[in-house]
Amino acid sequence: MKVIMIGEKEVNEVLDEDKNAKGFVDAIASAFRDYSTGKVVMPQRMVVYLNNDWWGVMPCGARGIGFSVKIVNVIERNKARGLPTTQGIVTLLDDETGSPVAIINGTVLTAWRTAAATAVSIKYLAKRTDNVAIIGAGLQARYHVMLLTRVFNIRRLFIHSRTKARALELVKFARDRGLDAVVVDSGYDAVKQSDIAIAVTTSKEPVILGSWLHEGMHIASIGAPERDSRELDDEVIRRASIIVVDSRNAVLNETGDVIIPIKNGILTENNLIEIGEIVAGLRQGRLSDKDITVFKSVGIAVEDLAAASYIYNLTKDRNIGITVEI
Repeated sequence: MKVIMIGEKEVNEVLDEDKNAKGFVDAIASAFRDYSTGKVVMPQRMVVYLNNDWWGVMPCGARGIGFSVKIVNVIERNKARGLPTTQGIVTLLDDETGSPVAIINGTVLTAWRTAAATAVSIKYLAKRTDNVAIIGAGLQARYHVMLLTRVFNIRRLFIHSRTKARALELVKFARDRGLDAVVVDSGYDAVKQSDIAIAVTTSKEPVILGSWLHEGMHIASIGAPERDSRELDDEVIRRASIIVVDSRNAVLNETGDVIIPIKNGILTENNLIEIGEIVAGLRQGRLSDKDITVFKSVGIAVEDLAAASYIYNLTKDRNIGITVEI
């Protein structure tokens, strides 16, 4: 059987274009809708710890789209090795025949689809996109810059990172793409000047505080993938008019950004709305320009399936990637 091998170069080539980036965001929005309306089969991810290294296995299937399995890991020691802390691989199979059709670099696929999830939240929840703060300057931050500048009209970008050298590198990258970007010395300075604040960190402690927020803001958090980690403090949750998540079940089991406020009596499971419910028109998002909206994402397998299918079809149409016989 023949399988297309799709690497980082090919994924970036097909997605880093205005038309394809916007189509990609729509594909992820549709994936959220299908998940929340029960049209996909997606077991909870299996998590394995090898000492302190996190490994996840994420399967998902949908008729007419395919079946995918992602193996992903988070290895903090990779920073010292000059390797990404998060890596993975995605296998896409035909849902009718069961034949594998593509093997895709899961690191870059995850980076793009995570940024696209944030973009979906902005599309459905944000009041405006003029000024954007990004807290963090790693791989995910870079791909957020790549995607968001393809999809939205951003006037100015404020970047803060604990490592200023990385923040400066990200600013240069953003400026090379024609964006007005600056480094700021604190998360407070970034958030106070922004309409949208995005946390893309590996921090276990809050990097966005509720006391910094102002009316009409949209907050997106994609870090804190463990039960004792958080990027948002209790006051963010308390001040939010609406808490939107990618998966109610996933956030209740996986992130301190939801688990800890529930333990503290600030949040209940009933307060959580899935982004797919809003996309499907089943629930409302922002109700007024004064609302503070929050999107918490831990990443779910249906995003990987939608991303893999979208990338596979683009690369197949362009006849790029390496076809191998296995």
